[in-house]
Amino acid sequence: MPWFFNTTLKKIKENKMKFINKILKFLPARILLLLISVSLIFHPNCSGSRIERISESPEQFNIMKSSENLPYIKLHMKNGDVYVLEKWEINSKKDSVKGIGKLFNPQRELIAENNYKLPMKEIVLAETNQIGASMGGALTAITVISGIVTVICLANPKACFGSCPTFYTFNGNDYIVQAEGFSSSILPSLEEKDIDALYRIKPNSRNFSIQLRNEAYETHIIRSANLLALQKSDEGRVFSTQDGKFLQATYLREPNSIIASEGDISEKLCSFDGIERFSVADSNNLAERETIEIDFQIKESKDVGIVIAARQTLLTTFLFYQTLSYLGSSAGEWLANVERSGTQFKSLLENPRSVLGNIDVLMQNKNGEWEKVGEVGETGPIATEIKIVPLNKNMYQASENSSAKVKLKMAKGLWRIDYLAIADIGNEVEPIIISPSSATPSSFYNSNVVESLINPDSVLITYPGNEYFLNYILPEDYNNYELFLESQGYYLEWMRNEWLGEENPDKVFQMLFNPQQYYKDLAPQFKKNEAEMEETFWSSKYVLP
Repeated sequence: MPWFFNTTLKKIKENKMKFINKILKFLPARILLLLISVSLIFHPNCSGSRIERISESPEQFNIMKSSENLPYIKLHMKNGDVYVLEKWEINSKKDSVKGIGKLFNPQRELIAENNYKLPMKEIVLAETNQIGASMGGALTAITVISGIVTVICLANPKACFGSCPTFYTFNGNDYIVQAEGFSSSILPSLEEKDIDALYRIKPNSRNFSIQLRNEAYETHIIRSANLLALQKSDEGRVFSTQDGKFLQATYLREPNSIIASEGDISEKLCSFDGIERFSVADSNNLAERETIEIDFQIKESKDVGIVIAARQTLLTTFLFYQTLSYLGSSAGEWLANVERSGTQFKSLLENPRSVLGNIDVLMQNKNGEWEKVGEVGETGPIATEIKIVPLNKNMYQASENSSAKVKLKMAKGLWRIDYLAIADIGNEVEPIIISPSSATPSSFYNSNVVESLINPDSVLITYPGNEYFLNYILPEDYNNYELFLESQGYYLEWMRNEWLGEENPDKVFQMLFNPQQYYKDLAPQFKKNEAEMEETFWSSKYVLP
């Protein structure tokens, strides 16, 4: 274990925030932002801040140098120093920042006042109060904005609408949301690929379009948005697993019964139709578990899996915003410290994350004990994802008209389940990767959209209100393929002062080191708002309503 766990309990209690920051400063250096860290804990929905809509191009934000509205910039360095500069400017090569200001050491003691020119590669975080969190693509910045919020959001600010990059496809009548892209990738260090099934879409020609939207007040940095085409078996489908495999599946059928605390819910979950089963969170513990029991028929000795379509509730949205409030004015300091940290801090973040957990799939072993055989869990409350969990054939008797039982175990009030089915599993298949062939509009901000998405050294940057149609050419026998969207990138969160009003270092410490108690303490506060959160979330959407 790291050295800091040997620190005496007395010292920890004396100053919890300093203790945690000290932990972060001594972990191996790596870019890992705090907002990303919070998202990893709670799987947030990339929730955006509520400000006046800004529709000007990035050049009009005037963020390459100081201005009357943005006189100061705070720069956190890799060695722990902090510079607060005025009359600052990023040079034309975007490799340095110069300005007049003050230098503080890691203990925040004033060292000097001078003219400074700082290399970009030594800066881990910039703090500003101006729109344009990417700082012209040169700096990773946290932007804190005080803006106009809707009346609905004022009533319940921790349930306001937010969204990662959202992808819509045409179902024959309208464009419907099918995916939230890379929901846990909040800034460069956590850039990753995200795979989402386009399960409810049936193309009617080789020409296929996806609508990409930025619907919240964030900056999205998208490296790629490819289609994956998977060969289906006769009259079958293809599903992805939690670990990214693609499995052919046939003979999808309803279980014999699906029993939850309220009774048999088979009718509600018999089709992927938007009619969801969900529960409310426990009044005393947000991590309290519930189970759903599934009984299904086995007619032959075949490999089978359970198909689960689900999305998150707004519990994690609440937890995300609440944590930002507890970080308060020290959020920037945390951002910088976590950026300097390494993989060891990720294990610390697993404490609160693992307490909430995903949807666990359990089966009975030969001794009658329930064992976990898999899990599913997709970030975000907007798009419902569908996956398959292969079941262990050795744990049930496969004979004519025999039955088997499965349990789903999850935190109460955390998941909205739309569809459950049993399927026979066939072969694992490899995808055909299809990049976009054209886009509408073809360019924004002097950037070619398709070239930005297919060139691994470039990215497509989107701002609130931006939307594109990405066009693809499918294989000639397109009806024989299952389609998935594979997006890669990250996004920059726009914060605002309203989230910073409940600063409480003790609660941050409790979240990391005693998450069991943390979720118990937060339960009454969440329960006050739970009933109205879903309505507030969707009613407060006003970018591309």
